[in-house]
Order: sequence, then structure tokens, then C-alpha cells
Amino acid sequence: MNIRRFITIVGMVIGLAACNTDLYTNLSEQEANTMLSLLLENGVSAQKVGLGDGLVTLQVDDDDIQRAVTILNANGLPKRTRDTLGQVFQKSGIISSPFEERIRFIYALSEEVAETITEIDGIVSARVHIVLPEKADLGEEVKPSSAAIFIKHRPEFDIEFLIPQIKRLVSNAIEGVEYASVSVALVPARELKPFSQRSAQEYEAVFPGLRIARDDAGMFWQILGAVGVVLLLLIGGVGYLLFKQISSGGKKAKGGDDDELLPEELA
Repeated sequence: MNIRRFITIVGMVIGLAACNTDLYTNLSEQEANTMLSLLLENGVSAQKVGLGDGLVTLQVDDDDIQRAVTILNANGLPKRTRDTLGQVFQKSGIISSPFEERIRFIYALSEEVAETITEIDGIVSARVHIVLPEKADLGEEVKPSSAAIFIKHRPEFDIEFLIPQIKRLVSNAIEGVEYASVSVALVPARELKPFSQRSAQEYEAVFPGLRIARDDAGMFWQILGAVGVVLLLLIGGVGYLLFKQISSGGKKAKGGDDDELLPEELA
């Protein structure tokens, strides 16, 4: 067997042993820890890999990708990156028109208020839509300002009793918006099916971040041992082929030296 082909096979086997896939990348350490804890709590095998500069990649097993995405989406993770007032109004060297400045201000204000609302426990995501009419000219009817809030929340949390506090928060945060002009729409997120009826005591941690049922632990170690034996045999085979190739090369080199010395001895 060609030694390169043999090494390729070994690499493929080792690659199959670690079949983790990047689920999300460039996450902050705090958000990655939250997502990792949530996935492990729901029985999904996951791990994080540091990228440097405080950024992290979250990896899951290939078989758990669909469930991992469903769990994270149901909990509003990863959180949507919102522009702050400073980012929206950062200096660009270009003079904006009053209309553009007004649109940017409304957008930045809605993002700030929505970010505050999502800090409430049980809220998965929130959107705030603000209507701030321009100042009416003399004699024209003054149109009132208003705000509409969309909230997606976890079904096990009762958010309805918080509606008065949310409306008061928005009316106080946005100038010109009265309490009665704030509307709130609550939508429950999809309820996740429980991972398993087994208790935590029925699981065994075989590796950091990997838990399996105690009933399956014996089979797991048998399979792992078999894989280890195969890897050792493959490594031993590679070593044998290397040794054989080096030995044959040495014999050829020695035979060539003998052939060169033969005419001198005859002379």
C-alpha cells in the first residue's frame, strides 16, 4: 500500500472521530457561555473554541445541529446586534439633511428602547416602532406621537402583567409619546419539547461538556476502546511502513557503494 494513501486514511479516521461543526462564530465570551449552558441543559453536546480578542466559536455535534438551532432560536440567541446612538450618529464627514438626521434619530431611539425591553426576564426579542410626526404649521392639526411594541416571550413566563410597566417605560423614554398612545403585542415563542424524562442523576459525564445516559456508558467506552485500538493499529502500520521504506533505501544505498568499490578491488 502507498504510504501517502495510508496516511490519508488515518487522517480521515481521526477526522471522523471529531465530527463537531461550527454553529456560531465571532461570539462574545458572555454570550457563548449563555448559549453553551442552555444547550448542555437541554442535552445537546456542545463546546466553545476561543478565537482570540475575546471572540469565541460555538461547536456542536453534527447530529445535534437542528435541535441546537431550535433551542437557541426559541430563547432569542444569539441576540441581535443593535446599533447604539453613538454608532448611528458617528462622525462620517458628510453633512446630513435634517430629514436624514430625523430618521436616524428615530431609528436609534427605537433600538435603544427595544434593547432595554429585552433585558426583562422571559422576553426573547422585542421591536419598537415609533411615530414622531413633524411639527405642524400654524393652523394645522397636531398629530400625536405614538409607539407600537412587538414582544416575543417564552411561553412559561407571564408577561401580560408587565404591560403597564412596559408602556410607562416607553412613554417616559420617548418625548411626546403619551401612555395611552403605546400599544403592546405579545406573542409566545414556540414551546420546546422536553429533552428527556430522565433525571440528572441518570446521566454520566464522560468528557467535559458531554453527558450520556448511565445505561449507555458501558457501550460508549467499548466503542471508544475499539476506536482507540484501531487508531493504534493504524499508527503502528504507518510506523512499520516507514521503517520498511527507510531500511530498503539504506540497503539500496549500501549496494550502490559496493558496486563502486568492485572495479577498484579487481585492479
